[in-house]
Amino acid sequence: AAALAVASTVLAFVGQSHATAFAAWQVSDLPFGDTLNARKYPSGSSQKQAAYPNGTVLQLTGRCTGGINLL
Repeated sequence: AAALAVASTVLAFVGQSHATAFAAWQVSDLPFGDTLNARKYPSGSSQKQAAYPNGTVLQLTGRCTGGINLL
């Protein structure tokens, strides 16, 4: 039964590989108690959308535009 569960899980992921590239980063080297702030716009005065502490893994799930290439 365990082998069947593993095989069905693998087959489910095989059919989902549509991306051409994958990138992930891990938040690191922040001072104790500090966070990496994700903001609505690239400005220190812009509204915070999220805050990530050290150790958080972030994934690129969209695409870059305007000539920006993060990979």
